[in-house]
Amino acid sequence: MDQPKNKRSERGQVFALVAILVPLLIVFVGFAIDLGLAYVTKTTLSKSVDAAALSAMRNLNQGKTSAATAALNAFTVNYQSVPGLGAPPTPSVVWGTDSNGNTLVNISATATIPTYFLRALAILPGVGSSFNTTSITISAQAVRNPLVMSLILDKSGSMNLNGGATVLPGDVNTFINYFDEGIDNISEISFSSVDSVDVPMTTNFVTPINNEMGKIAFGGATFAQAGLQDGYNQILSAPATPNIIRVAVFFTDGWANTNGLPTNVTTATASTTHDVLNCTGTAKTPSNTPMNYGGCSPVEAAVGWCSGFFFMNPSTGSTTTCPNATTFPALDGGGNALSPVSTAQTNVANDATYRTEQVAANMRINDNITIYSIGLGNKINQAYLQDIANDPAAATYDSSQPQGEAVFAPDPTQLNKVFETIASKILLRLSQ
Repeated sequence: MDQPKNKRSERGQVFALVAILVPLLIVFVGFAIDLGLAYVTKTTLSKSVDAAALSAMRNLNQGKTSAATAALNAFTVNYQSVPGLGAPPTPSVVWGTDSNGNTLVNISATATIPTYFLRALAILPGVGSSFNTTSITISAQAVRNPLVMSLILDKSGSMNLNGGATVLPGDVNTFINYFDEGIDNISEISFSSVDSVDVPMTTNFVTPINNEMGKIAFGGATFAQAGLQDGYNQILSAPATPNIIRVAVFFTDGWANTNGLPTNVTTATASTTHDVLNCTGTAKTPSNTPMNYGGCSPVEAAVGWCSGFFFMNPSTGSTTTCPNATTFPALDGGGNALSPVSTAQTNVANDATYRTEQVAANMRINDNITIYSIGLGNKINQAYLQDIANDPAAATYDSSQPQGEAVFAPDPTQLNKVFETIASKILLRLSQ
């Protein structure tokens, strides 16, 4: 007899339970949705302040005011890359120095986001509008480490044939302006039949390098080993300040094709080197003569850019004679150091390539120097430049050594972009 009454009671209990659970369910769903929005905002904010800090350091050479403007622009671009977050906040940019005296920048930004469902908690006693918005603050710091860099430039005669002689000076001038004379040390070395330290390692590098680029003359062979060795020596001559970043940028338009006596080896010590050739065919002094030799690689000879084999004065690069020197002591030598092989173009080019790669390996292994190599034109030896840089694409890549990169400009109009790419990678390495 009481069954209908019990059913009405049960329905009333269900309605009461639903009335309690629905608001709670709405709150929990809202909590999940609003937390999702907060997560996206936090992730975007973090990415944006990181980008701002790195941009500030990359543009520090333009002064702190310009660098701060670049930081704000980078922040805005990254924040706006995610739709639905509203207007980007304005971050703070605060400059300072670390314990080593290196410049640092702190970027901080706070984003205030509305809540769409958590505000339902306002119905609870004492909560009011405290859940209508939520704020997220993210900070990032970047330190500008000091740079020690050698810029090593090929000025061989082939540069007159591929357009490189026209564009290289201006592209180099643009490149060095990415760096900061108040923080960085840069040297400039050029090489052809002989090598030359045009601008020794210095913090005041812009004007001296610009002046050298204004008078650079292109001609002669490609004594790449000597140029890279000079760059190595200049890097080692720089002060060993804390957190220093050591970099070499090696530019060439062709193959290494010359062996000989780098200018940092004096004639007095030449008798102990491997490039003192027997020019007269006798064992009497001064028949054993310091000599540069080579001057043309097979790929360049094939298109008529050069021909023959030359002996060159190791001080001036001018051609000379060494009639009885029909062999030279090759370092690669089929695996046997100082093996005598004939003075044929292919042999000299192969050995010059090997020697340059050995200098690069010493730079990386012994002194943690990162090398970037740049190749211009369509006569370059890409595998050789990848080996020098320890590019991941190189057959000899070694992950235990500093990883550089080989970048190629098939056309001279692309060279400026390649230098810009290298500058960007170096500046990224400087900022942490």
